[in-house]
Amino acid sequence: MIITFTVSEIPSGAIADLLGKKNTLIVSFLLQSIGNIVMGFTPNFMFLGLGIFIACIGGALYSGTMEALVYDSLIDEKKEKHYDKAIANMSTIQLIASALASIIGGFMYTINPSLPFHAVGLAYFIGFILSFFLKEPLVDTEKFSLKNFIQQTKEGVKQLFGKQVVKNQTIMVLSTAMFTVIVYEMLNDILAVEFGFSETQLGIFVAVTYLVSAAASQFTPQFRKKIGDSKGLLLMGTIIAISLLISPFVSLILGAISILIRFASQSVYDNFISIIVNKNTESKYRATTLSTFNMVKNMPYVLTAFILGSFIDSFSARNIAFVLGVLLSILVALQFLKLKTRKSKQVIIKN
Repeated sequence: MIITFTVSEIPSGAIADLLGKKNTLIVSFLLQSIGNIVMGFTPNFMFLGLGIFIACIGGALYSGTMEALVYDSLIDEKKEKHYDKAIANMSTIQLIASALASIIGGFMYTINPSLPFHAVGLAYFIGFILSFFLKEPLVDTEKFSLKNFIQQTKEGVKQLFGKQVVKNQTIMVLSTAMFTVIVYEMLNDILAVEFGFSETQLGIFVAVTYLVSAAASQFTPQFRKKIGDSKGLLLMGTIIAISLLISPFVSLILGAISILIRFASQSVYDNFISIIVNKNTESKYRATTLSTFNMVKNMPYVLTAFILGSFIDSFSARNIAFVLGVLLSILVALQFLKLKTRKSKQVIIKN
């Protein structure tokens, strides 16, 4: 799943920029609907894999495209400065939906394991129909061709690593985001089990984490206003690192609190990432750039998931969380020093 999703990130972003974000979202919702319905009716592992593959291609087409559509739509209305509020609201709605779905899906699963997949397939089909009513932003869209596709992909990478100022921010964001992906995709649930959660308790706890994250997401604009983008990222990274460092030393209640804090911080952190990348990207390369960023961010998880799983089996999730916390703390400290040095140089130049 993660390999399919990650490998198809860049081409899907270029397709969105070349064919239009609305058309890409229509195809995305249709593929995710088909993929989940296939999973619901699967008679064997091969069909399950096919359903996952189709759904992940659809997910890759959605990734970056929706954010690009929203940001470019705000540009059309000259309201792009309000994107922080828009992304906070989007994140909150998604997290609340996830909380409700985790409860409803669990209930459906007790009736029939196929029902949650059918429900998700139906939800995506509704999204497929609603996508036809979207309005394509008024941005430059080139005619699709292999040459333009390759050029678009190259430009997407340049948007992230071209200008030195943008490159510095990209490296700062990626260096910490790589760790948060591993923690979010793999570690949190295993830690919850090691802290002592039963299956039923874990289902309820996951719903609670989504709701807490949804509430935290709403504070994104306030954080930006008070401390700025770069310091905001470093602050969230620091909080996530501390929550990992205490993992070997806490019991069920404190362990649950540390996970809640980590989820809440990550929701704000992800909003900051979206704001920074969108702000520094040209409209005609936006979806490509966002997809490129997501691919690079997910790659360490793709390459280390099996090894990390083995380490967790051998040394426990608590100890692996501690090690990741140490590494993340070092990276955050280095980025803080780099940011401080850069600002000192700017002050000297101005004087």
